[in-house]
Amino acid sequence: MTVLMSRTAFHAARSFSPSAAASSSRLFNSSVRAMASSSSSTSEGDLVTYDSSGHARIYKLNRPKKLNSLNQEMITSLAEKMKAWRESDLCQLVVGMGDQRAFCAGGDVAQLAKDAGERKSTGVEFFKDEFELNWLMSRLGKPYVSIIHGTTMGGGAGIALPATLRIATPKTIFAMPETGIGYAPDVGSNYYLAQLDGYIGAWLAVTGQHIYGRTVYELGIATHYVAESSLPDLVKQITHHPKPTTENLSALISSFNLPSSTSSAPSSKSTPDSPSPITLEIRQFIDNTFSAPSVKDIHARLVAAGENKELSEDVRKWAAVQRGYLEEKSPTGMAVALEGYTLAKNSKRLDKVLQNDMSMATAFCGPKRASDDFITGVTHVLITKIRDKRAAWEAELDSPTLTSSAITKRFFTPGADVKKLVFHPSTGSTETTSRDSTYGRFREWGLPELHWVMGLVTGAVKDTGAFAVTEEELVERVLGMKGESKTGGRGQDMERITRELVAKYCEKDANGYLRWTKAKF
Repeated sequence: MTVLMSRTAFHAARSFSPSAAASSSRLFNSSVRAMASSSSSTSEGDLVTYDSSGHARIYKLNRPKKLNSLNQEMITSLAEKMKAWRESDLCQLVVGMGDQRAFCAGGDVAQLAKDAGERKSTGVEFFKDEFELNWLMSRLGKPYVSIIHGTTMGGGAGIALPATLRIATPKTIFAMPETGIGYAPDVGSNYYLAQLDGYIGAWLAVTGQHIYGRTVYELGIATHYVAESSLPDLVKQITHHPKPTTENLSALISSFNLPSSTSSAPSSKSTPDSPSPITLEIRQFIDNTFSAPSVKDIHARLVAAGENKELSEDVRKWAAVQRGYLEEKSPTGMAVALEGYTLAKNSKRLDKVLQNDMSMATAFCGPKRASDDFITGVTHVLITKIRDKRAAWEAELDSPTLTSSAITKRFFTPGADVKKLVFHPSTGSTETTSRDSTYGRFREWGLPELHWVMGLVTGAVKDTGAFAVTEEELVERVLGMKGESKTGGRGQDMERITRELVAKYCEKDANGYLRWTKAKF
């Protein structure tokens, strides 16, 4: 579901600065003018505008008062255009962007909740069209660059994450915040979250945590990170590239890389340029906690962390914040989010994830709904706008209705009322296919992921040989395989991450050769 999530949209509107917006607007308008050509097929009043620049095709979401949230008209328009661009030999590159405040904040769900309360099926066709668009955008068959500047969440993630190259800026705010309104992440997002290191994706799906700027890049949601002021020139160079292969475009975008801030404060809304607050120690805690089989167990581990003196103070404080999230959000929504993530991690197939999303959306919003939490949550957060009181959710964290088997039966077992998605192009897979051909490639063009670096140390990565490596050899191998240098582009980021992984996960023998071990905290 596209979710114009309450608090992000609400606070974004309240903190909006007209002068800052004017400056940002000029940047984005200059970006659009730089790439526009006489072949533009839309007007500025359209909710999605389309432009051409040589072999590049550009869509721009154009619903600023709603933070570019997707409605039926926009989904239909995008689907028609993406099908045409996919089939066009003249189109060799697709670029997607929003405006100065948002790439896409999701969708206004108030009417959907109202219709669901009246047992109408209005939303079911909307979800079907949206999920089919999510599939199409993952199968464009050519490089796709999404510029996730500003708020990007819910349905915005559904059209941004399929991009092979995803560009974040210090203004980027990413979240899958659906559990806060009694729902759970959909739009195929779990397919991508499942490809993040460890259980980071489960943490994001269950808690709806907002992450900012550099964190979006360092955790792997974005592949590149640039300054907002660089966007006009960068977009112009992307759309005018004479040979827009993914490799060439990645190198180009990397040359605009924004270095990490020297601030000691971790990345946050006020300090987005700083390194991610998800340190390797917290990441290990995430894996130990959010790998639990139920939200009840996750909550218990967070509670226990508060009394665990073996954990650092930073981890205990972080755990306390996460505990607060779990005690505020919909228990049913969180249980469905965890199960959806687990199913995605096991199936490794986007078509299955999207069909699961269709079952889930129907169970939450269809005439024969399995839970009232979506109606309760939307009413509480978006209609009555109660800010200081927890919503009256139908279940508690320890409810027997929230076990994995119970959630699967209620939300992920297709009934006669669940529509079958029609995938274009066809999936090319069968029920016995083990995995999607794109699974494992979500972070291919981004910063090095933990298991890839582990494979370089152990020799598990194809064509790297069986010989042990030293730390310096590992750094050189990472940079070489990623096409970076120590002095340019993302090289410093990659070197820092690689050395941090060595410090936490490797031992050195007498000759300095590395051996991968358990994390050392």
